[in-house]
Amino acid sequence: MMSYRLQAETINRVMNVNVAEKKYRNNRQDKVYLLPFPTRNPERAQFKNGFMPIVAGALRKLQNIAIDSIEEQSFDDVLAQLDFKDAIAERFFEHYIESERAIVSSGTVQDVSQLTAVPLSENANEVKGEKYLIHFVHDVFLHPYREEFLKGIQSLEPNNIIFQLFSEEETESKKGSQILYAPKLKRLGKQFKKDFLLLLEHPSFLVQNIELLFAQYTFIAISQLILQVSRMEQFNEEDWVPIYFFYQEEKSARWRDAYKWGYRMVRNELKNFYAHEHLLNIVSQAESIEQNAYYHDIQQAVEAAGPEAVKEYIQSAEEWMKTVYCVIEESGRPFESSETIGELYREMYEQVKINIPEEVNSRYPKGFEELFNRFYYKHGGSLGKLNGLDQRQVMLLVAVSVGTERLELNLLWDEFEKRGIFVDYKTKEVIVDLLDSLNYIEKKSDSGDAQYVKPIL
Repeated sequence: MMSYRLQAETINRVMNVNVAEKKYRNNRQDKVYLLPFPTRNPERAQFKNGFMPIVAGALRKLQNIAIDSIEEQSFDDVLAQLDFKDAIAERFFEHYIESERAIVSSGTVQDVSQLTAVPLSENANEVKGEKYLIHFVHDVFLHPYREEFLKGIQSLEPNNIIFQLFSEEETESKKGSQILYAPKLKRLGKQFKKDFLLLLEHPSFLVQNIELLFAQYTFIAISQLILQVSRMEQFNEEDWVPIYFFYQEEKSARWRDAYKWGYRMVRNELKNFYAHEHLLNIVSQAESIEQNAYYHDIQQAVEAAGPEAVKEYIQSAEEWMKTVYCVIEESGRPFESSETIGELYREMYEQVKINIPEEVNSRYPKGFEELFNRFYYKHGGSLGKLNGLDQRQVMLLVAVSVGTERLELNLLWDEFEKRGIFVDYKTKEVIVDLLDSLNYIEKKSDSGDAQYVKPIL
């Protein structure tokens, strides 16, 4: 028989509970993995080499290679396979290889053969933060369509023969294949699949833009998860919260959509978001609740099991809160009983939020801020930090939105929104001017009003 009673012993073990000594830890990432950000100060990605270390690590995991492994043959093994005219030629070759390796290590990829060759950071603390993101990118975007992506990648023909000489055959890695995160934004995942498969058909453009593509989808997915999980049981993947962006070169103002519903909106929800990370690893600890179930998943499953299951679930949660949590973590406010699962979540959240240490709330958002600062930061002066798209990011969006056949201009903005990017009418005008200056706008006829965007690919 399926049980939706929260397992107090499991929660106590996960949270290192000792009621007698009033010990409790605000742990996470046991049954639910939510956002890919560490809570310790130095352990976060700083993107000194862009997003390519994350992309390369995720592609390695896709191919069952350990994410921090750059397997290659030694110089001696490769040199033994080659014949050189003289010692000068051999030294020249060695110098060339070292130069190529240095370029790739800096995150610059020049050929599809190098896509998985970019190493993680040399800083051990930064590597920990990079691994969080690698698992997230792979599990959310690549793993659901693994076979299709592998087929597309394997169809590519590398131009860099020398790099292939140094490549070892793939090795299985159980650790690298472990799935931690769940793809909760399936509509966004399907759009990523469409865009990535499209770019796999255009290798030169792919190599130049792959890090921007992955960074864009990662930023949007994380931002939407922050906003949607904050809705608790009202999480609705079909009802995205619009996130607006400025173009980097345009002027900003307080009345603009990108000021009101951009970075500030997401950052405000992130202030106490760690409480959700912690709480989800409490409310999911029932035998019949699946791994990585969010508030809405749990509510739907429990309610589908009937009124008795709802009663059992609420009563067990309230019992644990009153006999364990509220005894150890004194919040200064009474714990109120609930009629519905939604009310229960909100009451538990208010109790938990008060007791998350300030240093955790301060450190936890820094991983998101590093991602934002590196790829989407627009200086707003007195307006503070704003979401901004530069020319390369806009042109990538246009390229994947239009595809290989011209697209009516009015439909371009719908395509942007399918990818989680919203712009107001002023930013649309700026982008149209940019495309027109680059000769990517054409009219249907001299007398017609319809305008089209030409393919970039």
